[in-house]
Amino acid sequence: MLLIDGKVYESQELPRILFGPHRPLSYVLNPKAACTLALHFLFYANHNYRYFDVSRIHFSTTALFRLEGPDLDPGLLDAYFRLAPERFTFVRDPLRRFVSGFHEKILVGGDPGYLQFRDELTSLYGVDLSPEANPAQSCLAFAKWLASNVDLKRFDPHFRPQHVNLMVGSRFTIDTILRLEDRDAVFAFFSKWIGSEKAKWFLSLKFNVQTYSIDEYVTDELKALVRAIYADDYRIFYA
Repeated sequence: MLLIDGKVYESQELPRILFGPHRPLSYVLNPKAACTLALHFLFYANHNYRYFDVSRIHFSTTALFRLEGPDLDPGLLDAYFRLAPERFTFVRDPLRRFVSGFHEKILVGGDPGYLQFRDELTSLYGVDLSPEANPAQSCLAFAKWLASNVDLKRFDPHFRPQHVNLMVGSRFTIDTILRLEDRDAVFAFFSKWIGSEKAKWFLSLKFNVQTYSIDEYVTDELKALVRAIYADDYRIFYA
């Protein structure tokens, strides 16, 4: 058990929290919503220089401290409590987040951790992931499978509703929730921590270069289905 803001938590009652050694700032992980940008910003705010590799920071056990999993290290908890950090996160338009997740994790499939899942989707559930696949048809097929077969609260965090990843509505609270599309708010938050000139420079960097057009994937049927699947995210973050 651990105590945060005067509240006692079991570890499973917390989202994934990352923080650095020096600044009173922590990031609550929400995959496929500028998480790479957030991790690099958190590292930069602590070190005043950039981490050396765009993707490696997700897997590093030393770049940032991580509060996650069933067993939390007491020393790590002490460091977190001493910092008493502000907690921030990003959310993203659910349709764009869904398409990004499908493109990167399912259709293109560069992540080896998804090979088994992709195998099952295409071999058992009729989702065409071949090089000749029509992106819009395959994306819609995946969305239909997701809507019919999955308990989203327990599903992969890249496709899990954002309010579930962030435990919105629970006893755990997040100080600042930034909508990725609100560039003025993002700039103001970054400026608060690293200054406006550095924030302007940092936000000009490209951490994930989009190699597709969302128009390749989106149909009216997909829009309606995603709005139904992620209705609570739309209501909480984009009403």
